Amino acid sequence: MDDRDTPTMSAMELPGRREAWLTAAATLGGYGLILAGMFVALFVLPFVVVTAL
Repeated sequence: MDDRDTPTMSAMELPGRREAWLTAAATLGGYGLILAGMFVALFVLPFVVVTAL
């Protein structure tokens, strides 16, 4: 039985198979974006403000 043969619980799900590696990559990518944003907000912006004074 293939994943496409089973009924889905939600109409909002994307079609096709849901692979574990894709979920892991998306999770790591999301955390990476959050960490990059926090790095900019906590280190780069204060550095720019202090050097502009």
